[in-house]
Amino acid sequence: MENVWNSNYKSKQGNVGLGAAIAYYTSIGVPISIPLNDTQAYDLVIDKNNKLYKVSIKTTRGTNKSGTHYIVQLRNTGGSSGVSRIRLFDNTSCDILFILTQSGTMYEIPSNKIEVTGALTLNENWNKYIVIINYGTSAQLETTDVEEG
Repeated sequence: MENVWNSNYKSKQGNVGLGAAIAYYTSIGVPISIPLNDTQAYDLVIDKNNKLYKVSIKTTRGTNKSGTHYIVQLRNTGGSSGVSRIRLFDNTSCDILFILTQSGTMYEIPSNKIEVTGALTLNENWNKYIVIINYGTSAQLETTDVEEG
């Protein structure tokens, strides 16, 4: 069986991230809508507390030189008709950035907290945005306050 994290096809890694986000939001009882195409700057729409939020999903397997922190590439590269473009991250294009690391750690970060446009280092400052999937345990759920200001 192929390890998608080692695949040359980033879309396979992206599929794992999409699946993790869907599993997370489903586990906390948040309704999810999936766009019909992939031309928008977000991957999901969630209905959290009767408010709709656009969610952009990123995955990462890359770390800093010392291997202590994951680095998430926020910019998108690619294009059509043989023309490649780099699109930097715009924190107004979505409401939430959902990140899945190769180790399985998930982050739900309000996009207005992100001030970089190219790459984000997931150091200790971002730990408060780590989320877990609730598999029906009786533990109290703690989720990120998206409207935090």
